[in-house]
Amino acid sequence: MKRSAFTLVECIGSLLVTSMVVVLTGYALTAVRTTSRPSLDRATDWIICLQELESPDHRFALKRAERYQLELCDLNQRRIYELCLRDRLYLRAPNGGYMPIFSNIRGEQSAFKRLDSQRVHVTVVRTNGQKLEGVVCFEKDR
Repeated sequence: MKRSAFTLVECIGSLLVTSMVVVLTGYALTAVRTTSRPSLDRATDWIICLQELESPDHRFALKRAERYQLELCDLNQRRIYELCLRDRLYLRAPNGGYMPIFSNIRGEQSAFKRLDSQRVHVTVVRTNGQKLEGVVCFEKDR
């Protein structure tokens, strides 16, 4: 009576395929961990921050620029705001309130630098050491 069963070669082949799947899954998980969501968010939130400052919805015009502070005029409502750079980047309202825009900053290593009447170079160093830079172009004041 002949019984069908796996041969030794078939068992070794299936173990080889299974081990390859496990190894490749390990490599994929390592790649996913190194490209985690927080590391992607760091660049994304910076780009969103710069886009919001230039947004036509806000229409900010540059009035004055210092190393850690910009004076901006909201052309829609003709109000003056201060964009401050300390341990976070925040917009201070004329009535005393403020809105945080970008956080986890090393204030002493970050700065604004006025380029011309509309443009400001912004350098930000995050608490993890990541250096981010960008140029914000504000509206022309009438």
